[in-house]
Amino acid sequence: MRQPWFRIALAVAAVCLAVAGCAKQGGGAPGAGNSWTRPGVFRFAENQDVKTLNPVLGASASTGDLSMFIFSYAVRYDDRGKPVPDAVSEVPTVANGDVSRDGLTLKYKLRRNITWQDGVPLTCRDLRFTWQVVINPRTNVATTDGYKDIRSIDCSNPYVAVVHMKKLYAPYLQQLWGVNGNATILPEHLLAAENAAGSINQSAYNAKPIGSGPFRVVQWQRGNQVLLQAYPRYFLGAPKLREVVFKIMPDENTMETQLQTHAIDMLARGTGINWPRYAALGADPRNGLKAIRVDSFEFDHIDFNLRRPIVSDRNVRLALAYATNRNEIIDKIYHGSAIPSETDQSPALSWAYTDKVEHHPFDPAKARQILDADGWTTGPDGIRYKAGRRLEFDLSTQTESTNGRAVQTLLQREWHDVGVQADVKNYSTAQMFANGDAGILEGGHYDAALYAWVASADPDDSTIYSAQDFAPRGQNSLFWDNPRATAAINDALSTIDQGRRKADYAIVQREMTRDVPTIIISFRKEPYVYNTDLRGFTPSPVISAFWDPWEYSI
Repeated sequence: MRQPWFRIALAVAAVCLAVAGCAKQGGGAPGAGNSWTRPGVFRFAENQDVKTLNPVLGASASTGDLSMFIFSYAVRYDDRGKPVPDAVSEVPTVANGDVSRDGLTLKYKLRRNITWQDGVPLTCRDLRFTWQVVINPRTNVATTDGYKDIRSIDCSNPYVAVVHMKKLYAPYLQQLWGVNGNATILPEHLLAAENAAGSINQSAYNAKPIGSGPFRVVQWQRGNQVLLQAYPRYFLGAPKLREVVFKIMPDENTMETQLQTHAIDMLARGTGINWPRYAALGADPRNGLKAIRVDSFEFDHIDFNLRRPIVSDRNVRLALAYATNRNEIIDKIYHGSAIPSETDQSPALSWAYTDKVEHHPFDPAKARQILDADGWTTGPDGIRYKAGRRLEFDLSTQTESTNGRAVQTLLQREWHDVGVQADVKNYSTAQMFANGDAGILEGGHYDAALYAWVASADPDDSTIYSAQDFAPRGQNSLFWDNPRATAAINDALSTIDQGRRKADYAIVQREMTRDVPTIIISFRKEPYVYNTDLRGFTPSPVISAFWDPWEYSI
């Protein structure tokens, strides 16, 4: 799901001077169990609030993570990043005949034992209805990619959705009823009337959805927690957990304290800025905690709103790229919990990554030369001016983001050194990623924005970089309009030839580093710290770590 996503802040050195010393003791020997564990109850926290429990209407990481517990997708991605069947009985491919050789016909063969949590069977009609919701122009969706290329869906067999495409769409697995498309399968019998009357945007369903996943929503205490209970008729078998409690804790230091006092079992989606403390917690067996870092397709970056006058100047953006020290960010703020990259493809995980691009290593002298040549002269206060305009703009991130606020501070210093004034103007996660014109990103209400984008295993990032996906009907909130990049994106979407797609994405990466609509910083290795009594947690690197929560036990 393309899902964007969260965090950031100054290192807080004084939360605990001695990490082990401020945690309750009693972890005991490995295998003995922790005295604070509540058998059958898994409590985890993230430092991001949720605006909706319906992922069709929300693109935040927390909404996406919760969807893995509540809903079904066509496929999920396992701990190796490979697609595995979820609602379908087998992954549709050309090899098994479920995808035609021209890519224009897709068959989604549904399992026959799936029921919604009110007992109604899940059928092809629900997949077709979900498509209708997504393409409804009144629905506040984050993206229509893939869905807008569907011509029709044949439900002659209630357990086989025969999807007829207008054109081949290569990343169908990750997008159509998939984790990257922000659309879980939705229940027609509960939402059809509201969609027909206008949209599901204001439906009560969005606060207490009935899904087909392993856990059902019992209660959402806004700003506090979401309580889930096991659905015993889950089609893959009754979950091993009895209850899941998702805690909303916008401050990561509070999450850490709650972990140490055993009020929660997991600190999820931690930030690299706190990794030394997390590693210390996990290293002391008395704490009964395990600390890991999960490789991911999630990348931190600085986007520029190309409709704003100052940052619409390519020379300004290029100078800022040279004035940004990736290594300092990764070493001093992320504490090594990241892999540097200058493109939107992971050097470690993506088959589409290329190093043959225009590189912008940290070089403040070159940044000053570019600005000098562009007519920006330094004033008495050290900030540059041009034609009476001050080289000053807003730099925004999420208020809850510990990493983001820390990077902001560093960027302010680095950019100020070359004569650029970046002013902090932050927003809550809900505001930042709200769908539609009211959203800070999708509404274009920003100059430069620092945040993380959660990409998928397929290299397609068309929803954020294609000129055909301008916000708010897409997620290209940079408003980057590069004909060569868009043509390459479209060609890559029209073929299943991986060699051809790789060449196309190389063009996109070259155009991106040439135009600099965004400064990619790095790909995250996300910290997770959790109770050693938790079993079955094998995190996925794709979109959400929680790919198989029905297997968890504690």
